[in-house]
Amino acid sequence: MITMVDEIFDRAYQDGRADLHRGVDRLFGAIARELGQGMKVFHDIQWSAPWAPRHAASKDAGCA
Repeated sequence: MITMVDEIFDRAYQDGRADLHRGVDRLFGAIARELGQGMKVFHDIQWSAPWAPRHAASKDAGCA
């Protein structure tokens, strides 16, 4: 009886294994992207020079 349950479990696992692995890959990829974006923002904040001149918006509307 135990071996039959193991075989059923193994069959179900083998059938869904590819989907499971794709889902785990997507999960880790999304986590890595979000961490990368967070680190980029942190890097930009860390290395931005507050004394650097900022580009002011132009008051010229572009009309002749």
